[in-house]
Formats: sequence, structure tokens, C-alpha cells
Amino acid sequence: RSRGRAGGYHRAASMDRRFSVIVCTYEQPRELDLVLCALSRQSRRPDEVLIADDGSGPETARVIESWGSGLGCPLRHVRQVDKGYRKARIVNEAVRRSAGEHLIFLDGDSIPHREWVADHREAATAEHVLTGRRVKLGPRASAELTREQVLEGRLDRPVRALLASRLAGDTQRLGLGLRLPRPIARLLHPRPRKLMGVNYSLPRAAFFAVNGYDEQWTVYGREDRDLELRLERAGVPFRALLNRAVVLHLHHAERERSPEALTLVAEAERSNTVRCTAGLVGGDPFDADS
Repeated sequence: RSRGRAGGYHRAASMDRRFSVIVCTYEQPRELDLVLCALSRQSRRPDEVLIADDGSGPETARVIESWGSGLGCPLRHVRQVDKGYRKARIVNEAVRRSAGEHLIFLDGDSIPHREWVADHREAATAEHVLTGRRVKLGPRASAELTREQVLEGRLDRPVRALLASRLAGDTQRLGLGLRLPRPIARLLHPRPRKLMGVNYSLPRAAFFAVNGYDEQWTVYGREDRDLELRLERAGVPFRALLNRAVVLHLHHAERERSPEALTLVAEAERSNTVRCTAGLVGGDPFDADS
């Protein structure tokens, strides 16, 4: 699959670019607290963290409030009321409120390695989408993980920490937790990979060039595929970020994608759309109570 040269937005690189981390969450306060623990000990802090909250209850708000200034960077809670699955809308709003020239996306149940932000920053260009992956922690490893273990850096070497879990058939894709020197990682993973919302980054200008996520996508699953297709059509090049920017995904029961989601994906793959009509511009006017 061809990935073209970027077009339609400014390419000039800058050493002083600001990086905003967007964390998506819905009713997972324990998991979100573990993610914030990991973000608090990054070797290179982001310039800000925004929690894109698709209608969680008060426990999630308490977790975010409890962190205060504990991340070492501004932390903002961007929430909408729960009216069903509206991830696209709340992520777009978090992006609107962000200040970074570069956006890094993370799911609220996925714990980043201490060098996660640093790896995205180091590999960032003014053109590329950087597509990372995740280690899938098993049910037992996920349930037993504590915030103290995260804060102490137990997962900085996940292969060593989780080897027994992998051998027991609990944790999966542990090889992706091996953080390699950048030249070796690039050599092992030369081809572009698909975009996964759990772990990717891109220039703000590229996200705006395609009008962000499609807010008409109100069924669970694959809205990232639609975004990926439109970025490709805009000529934005993709680059793999495997065995760098390590993320460990906490186990949860998998939700089945609905027939509606599969229909939307098929339509997106047949389309030639670059800018969605209901996105950063043209979507629902945002009000926290709407």
C-alpha cells in the first residue's frame, strides 16, 4: 500500500514544538489513574495532558482532580455527557483545546513506558504519522498491577517483569515491549503500519487537514480506520514506531463491533473523502452539557 508525500499543510520542522497528549477514557477510573501514574514519571514531560472523557461518572473526575499539578505539566479534563458512544466528538474537542503543534494519542487503559513521550518526540517530523503498538497484558497481570508498581518503574522493563505472565499464556505480544535502539527498531520495522488509536502521534496540521475524527461515527469501533484512510488520501506519510514508545494495554473484555460499524468501515474504504463534513469544523457545537 502506497503512502504518499505529505501535502496540504506546513512542513517546516521546529526544535521547540510543543507536544500535547490526548488520553481517551470512559468509566475506567482505576485504569486512568495507572496511566496518569506512568505519565507523571516520563523522562521527557509533555507540554500538557488532556483527558478526553466520553461521559464518565464522578469517580473519574475525582481521579483527575486528585492529580492536581502532580504530572509536572498542565492537566485538563474535557468531558461531555454520556449519550452513547461519541469518542470522535470528545477527542475533537480535546484537540481544539490543546496547544501543541504535535498531538500524541493514548487510550485511558494503556500504560506508557517511561520513554514513551521521549520516543514520540524524538521520531516526530512535521510530516509523519507515527504508528505505535501495544503489549496486551493478560487478565491476571492486569488485575495484580498496582499504582505503586507503576510509580516505582516496574514496567520500565516489561519483558523482564512480565516474562512469567507470558509463559503462562496470560500476557500477549510481549516482544513489542522490548524497547530497542532507534536504528535497530527502524531496521526491523521499515514498512508503515496501520493507525491504532491506542498509541499514535501526528502533526496538528495533519489532523486539521482532514478535519479530525468524523463525529458521525457514533457506533463502537474502527473510527481510527476512517481517520487513517483520509490521512492517506491527503498524502500524509506514515512511519512505524514499533519497539519504541512502548505501551502496555490493561486487559478488559473485548466488545464486539456492530454490523453498523462494519458497514461504516466498508463505506469509508470505498470513499475518496479527505475531509469529513462533521469534524473539527462542521460537527456538533460543543457544550459540556450536550
